[in-house]
Parts: sequence; structure tokens; C-alpha cells
Amino acid sequence: MKILEAQSATLTNYEVYTHLTEQRSRYAKKGIKGRRPGNLETVVKEDYLQLLEYFHEAPSPLASKPLPYNDQTIGTLLERLRPFNFTKAEILMIMNLRPTKAESLNTIVEEMDDRFSDEQQLEIVEIIAEVLGTADGTAERQAMNDQAEVRKAQQLDPKMEVDG
Repeated sequence: MKILEAQSATLTNYEVYTHLTEQRSRYAKKGIKGRRPGNLETVVKEDYLQLLEYFHEAPSPLASKPLPYNDQTIGTLLERLRPFNFTKAEILMIMNLRPTKAESLNTIVEEMDDRFSDEQQLEIVEIIAEVLGTADGTAERQAMNDQAEVRKAQQLDPKMEVDG
């Protein structure tokens, strides 16, 4: 893998997660153990498990089960939010954080109160909830509860292994 143009695009957490899992499974299926691209080898050995753990930590949307995103999610969200003229950075943060309230959205969107009325803010949050998943935070709370139970079990049995 070569980087042809540095910083030509920014990826969402979902895109990085999907790419890493696809790359890893592709190399595993081919049975290639010795010779892989050096940067992939580094990511797989050193960073892959840490990245998966980060992605699966609540309140990340990727911690929700079932996974709220799919291949059409990004395009659908972009299309639905187009009338609001968000910047690329704002869209990226919306995808990665999935704000469920106008207050949370305010931390992502610059000058939100000046740019959008209260009705528009609620409409934006509703669009995000509709495209990216529940707006009530149930999935995130469940993921946090599950993680707390796993940590308690690990304290009781330190040798216990956890699926990522």
C-alpha cells in the first residue's frame, strides 16, 4: 500500500474499522503470514487490537449491537444533511460521535445557534438518529453496562479472555 496523495481524504471511524477488518480477513484467507506490506503488518500487530477496543468502547456508535452503520450510511447521511451546508469536518464528527441531542451537536458544529434555528437543530438531530441509529442512547447505555460487567468478571478471574 502506497500513499499517493497525503491527506487527500479523511475517513470516518466506520471506514477505518471496515478497512482494517477487511484487510486482516483478506490476508488471513490467502494464508499469507510472512510477507505483507510493512505498514499493514505494523497496524495488525501493534495497533489493530487497540483500535478495535477503541471502536468498541461505549459511547462509540461502533460499540452498539447491531452495528448501526452500513455501506450506504455515509452517502445517506450526506444527502440528508446537504441542505444544512455542514463542513467536511463537521460531517466527520457527526459520523464518528453520532450526537443524540442538540446540546451534543452544539459541541461539533461551529456557531450552531447563529447558523440554525431551534427547529432546524431538532431536525438535524432527528435526521442523525434516523440514519445512524437510535437517538435515545439505549444502545450506548447497554454497551457501557456490558463493558462494566466484563470488567467485573475480569477482576474476579484475571485470566478471562474477552472477544473484541
